Amino acid sequence: MGTLAWLRCRVNRRKIALAQGASLLILAASITGLALSAPDAKAQAVSILAEVKKAPQAARVAAESITKAEDALRRSAQMRASGDQSHGAMLEETALEWAKAAELLAKTADREQRLAELQTKTTDIEDKVFRAQALVEQTVARRARAEEALRKLDEKLPVPAAAKPAAVKPAARPGAKP
Repeated sequence: MGTLAWLRCRVNRRKIALAQGASLLILAASITGLALSAPDAKAQAVSILAEVKKAPQAARVAAESITKAEDALRRSAQMRASGDQSHGAMLEETALEWAKAAELLAKTADREQRLAELQTKTTDIEDKVFRAQALVEQTVARRARAEEALRKLDEKLPVPAAAKPAAVKPAARPGAKP
């Protein structure tokens, strides 16, 4: 019996070690997968720069930031080629920041252009409203002048006797003597 207990204990130890090893392997694989799926600063910077360069106006507005981002990417590649991985990664992060700045400049320029268009439309509408109010006021004033002229003409004309209304007599009371 003592021998079997020792054998059983060794088998359990192997099972436990195997289970721990499998869980450690799964954990390492998931961490590695997360690290590999994390976006690379260089890839992000290149994609942002490509998007900004598509629109000519955006490329013109953010030209300085684009140039600095491309310069940082070029220097990063040189650093990595020379074996300086840490400074290469730092330069890639710098390029990413410049690319994001270029993207924000392009968006800002686009929003400012839209704002200018809306302000122009607003000014046009305000002018139309002002002109419409002036027309309404002129029309009201003309009507008032026409009514005043009509009233004056009515006063000047003699009213014929037949056209004059008869004097209103008090109503007779029922049962009263006439």
